[in-house]
Amino acid sequence: MMRSMFSAVSGLRAHQTKMDVIGNNIANVNTIGFKGSRMTFQEVMNQTIQGASAARDGRGGTNPQQVGLGIDVAAMDTFHIQGTVERTEYMTDVMISGNGFFIVSDDANALNQYYTRAGSFSLDASGNLVTPDGFKVLGFRADEEGVLQPNLSGLVISKSATFNPMATDRVTMKGNLDAGTKRFALPADGALVANLAGFNGNQEALDAAGGPNEGMVYRAVLKDPDAAYQPNPNEDNYNPVVYQINQEFTDSVARETSYEVFDGLGGIHRIKQAYIRIEDDADGNSQFRVETFYLDKDGNMIHATGQADDPLTAPQNNILTFDAKGKLIAGQSMQLRIGEGLTNGAEATTFTLSHRDLTMFASSSTAHADETNGFPLGTLDDFTIAPTGEITGIFSNGERKLLGQIRLANFRNPAGLEKIGSNMYRATSNSGIPIEDNPGVGGLGTLSAGSLEMSNVDLSREIVTMIATQRGFQSNSRIITTSDEMLQEVVNMKR
Repeated sequence: MMRSMFSAVSGLRAHQTKMDVIGNNIANVNTIGFKGSRMTFQEVMNQTIQGASAARDGRGGTNPQQVGLGIDVAAMDTFHIQGTVERTEYMTDVMISGNGFFIVSDDANALNQYYTRAGSFSLDASGNLVTPDGFKVLGFRADEEGVLQPNLSGLVISKSATFNPMATDRVTMKGNLDAGTKRFALPADGALVANLAGFNGNQEALDAAGGPNEGMVYRAVLKDPDAAYQPNPNEDNYNPVVYQINQEFTDSVARETSYEVFDGLGGIHRIKQAYIRIEDDADGNSQFRVETFYLDKDGNMIHATGQADDPLTAPQNNILTFDAKGKLIAGQSMQLRIGEGLTNGAEATTFTLSHRDLTMFASSSTAHADETNGFPLGTLDDFTIAPTGEITGIFSNGERKLLGQIRLANFRNPAGLEKIGSNMYRATSNSGIPIEDNPGVGGLGTLSAGSLEMSNVDLSREIVTMIATQRGFQSNSRIITTSDEMLQEVVNMKR
């Protein structure tokens, strides 16, 4: 039997296998994260007909005479080069820009680890970040305080995540108080707000006393004039008070402004500040009295009288002093306290009210609460994935908290990884052990959320290779038919 026929058979098999590789590449031209492969050939062996001889006795040397016995597959290499980018705008779609693989697992303890470049992730009913086949994406989870834990586990982005409230402890006022505000002459008792405390009767009894309603910037009026005054809002028979600006002294009120603060349970409390121009001090410096009110849910105002047992407590020394250049020289800050009677179970809330940034110029009054800390309970609204893999939750209270961090793995020989289907690989003895780190560290690529890495298959190259492979297969088949015809001639010699 002719050797050429067996060589051609091996050629047919090899080219058929190469066509299988090309077909797989073309089939996956739109597969996310797919890495194309190539196949190379090598000679199987050669039959030596005559060996080589050295030159001697005036004769030259001769080369060996060998006949090849066909081809075989030399290697099937995977090209681990970057694929093109597809922008999807889905925040759970993540692309690696550079080296590295996502780490995924189907094991509750994350012991069975696989690797993929396909970042088409989604969230399941429990908030787990998973692949289309349900493999959990591994990384470092964060605890309730937003601190990353050191053990590798499945990442969770749960819509039930919350951000605990924080009590307000600082309010900063900014803006201007009009220097042209009319000065108000303080009454003998120095009070600017009518105080019902001390009157055992109702509103009529207060009016019959001849004041202090008549000479006050703010006048107190009982909501129910027929009920006895009760100053404690915790009492069942509490008679709320409405404070009204006395029209006679409206020109002395430079500014009224309101802001919200929070207690330790996230309860919202509304505070009103009134800045009233009073007479200058002994040195001729301009002065404003700060009056504070608590606004309850029904719109009633509770005045902060400065008494320690009041629901709202403010210092009695609440005077702002400005020099002739409009600069605040006294009264830079004051403390306010919302008592437990108004916090619905939370502890009393004390916060500092800063006036350091207030000015007094001959312009309209614009004083307002520019900066407050504290916030209510927040629920997860959205999240972002940073290039470094950090997953940050965005909560309904405007706060942000770290939820976790995606980890990546790299290998000394990525071509040594074994494909197991579903766009995943597993480590082999020739790939080396995985080298894990954060994205952007140790030669690993960074992440791009809202994008996917497409297949790196070059379609034009595959088509050209397919044509060459087809011609190789055809030529090998011709060797077989030609060899058969030659054998037929040998057989015909007998006739």
